[in-house]
Amino acid sequence: MAIQSLAQLASRQPLKKMGDKPTSKLPAKNPTTSYWLTQPHHLASYRSSETTPEEVDVAIIGTGLAGTSIAYHILSQSENGSEPKVALFEARQACSGATGRNGGHVKVQVPSLQRVSKKYDAATAQELFSWVSSQRIAIKTTVEQEGIDCDLLVTRSFDAYFDAAQAAEVKAFVEEQRQSGATWTQDVQWFEGPNLERNTGIKGLAAAASVPVVSLWPYKFVTALLERAVEMGAFLYTETPVEAAETGDDGIVTLKTSRGTVRAKKVIYATNGYTSALLPQYEGVIVPVRGQNSILVPLAKSHHPHPSNTCNLFHSPKAVDYLIPRPDGNIILGGGTAAYRKDMEDRNPKWFDTVDDTTLINESVKAHFDRTMAECFRGWEDAEARAAMTWTGIMGYTPDGAPHMGRVPGTENQWILAGFNGGGMSLIFTATQEIARMVLQGIELEETSIPKIFKTTEDRLETKFA
Repeated sequence: MAIQSLAQLASRQPLKKMGDKPTSKLPAKNPTTSYWLTQPHHLASYRSSETTPEEVDVAIIGTGLAGTSIAYHILSQSENGSEPKVALFEARQACSGATGRNGGHVKVQVPSLQRVSKKYDAATAQELFSWVSSQRIAIKTTVEQEGIDCDLLVTRSFDAYFDAAQAAEVKAFVEEQRQSGATWTQDVQWFEGPNLERNTGIKGLAAAASVPVVSLWPYKFVTALLERAVEMGAFLYTETPVEAAETGDDGIVTLKTSRGTVRAKKVIYATNGYTSALLPQYEGVIVPVRGQNSILVPLAKSHHPHPSNTCNLFHSPKAVDYLIPRPDGNIILGGGTAAYRKDMEDRNPKWFDTVDDTTLINESVKAHFDRTMAECFRGWEDAEARAAMTWTGIMGYTPDGAPHMGRVPGTENQWILAGFNGGGMSLIFTATQEIARMVLQGIELEETSIPKIFKTTEDRLETKFA
């Protein structure tokens, strides 16, 4: 679908219900169409051969940001002539999972730091902020080095609080951390008072915090890295779901795919919300959760100021949207949790423990997206910004809110990078550099820069959603 046609679509796109509902925890066929995927890469349905190789050194399951970046880093870190035989497997088209459906947003929200500080300590909150900062730097550096055209923008982002009580609580936390010497507070600007609407462009706020951020077209970034990995020798098998993974006494993992059986010396599960389909010990530990996203197109020709910052709209502590302005004047708007909060509280299968991205969550979410710009943004009252496209995607949620990274407990030659709780863009890229080192050098997670709270452990496998 060409970008030029979005304005025509905005007023008439139906709420499609596509395909059959999935019956397993593997990716569903015929998912809703994401805006990011409307310009498919030439490797979207690529396969290096019609049948899979009999043996590989490293098998990577998943071609989103996690799987693709690991392949890229493994091959980049290998010396010429000593590159391992790497194969990537994807159930659908390349990068058609969460990375091809998210907001393209590399950011840490201040309430996330608040939760981490409360659950762990202030030092861990600082570590998280620094970790997300490292993602922004590494992604920008890689985009420049590889010459990737992915609309990368280094800017700032508002945490916009409509709830006065939440705003007061967050402000108190920031001030407390600033007084205690937390260096992350130097990157946070606080806005309140009579000039709040003018400074943010958002109506009806109690307060706002501004933090550094990077936004980009995630699919273009990842598929460019995937192309580079293939050029460096990686084998790629799209539309080739891995249906089972069995470990032999010799440690070799046999992967059963739709196109053949592969024996892998090492396996990396970059499977996020689909992990338990292949690793049953992660059932209830990494749970597939459905989110909804959209692209808004202003239909009216009236003048409306294009937002210069991205933002998270905190309608309440549990109802949050994310908004990313596009260079063409359109808006990525996702979340919509205010429209299904009751379902969230009940862990309704409309959104919780489902891999169904073939349908939308409900009609109320699109209606919420359609009215957000007029209700919340100064000068957008008459813009008639409507969702030209809206789609769903599957995230991986964990009970403790931290991703699972590192060696799969009880194995020697299997690693995992999954369970990002909707924030993978802000956590993954530098982790893949370190996971690549673990795979190539045999080192442990403690010998890397990955935050220790991310380590997958036997103890964490015991903590499941009730």
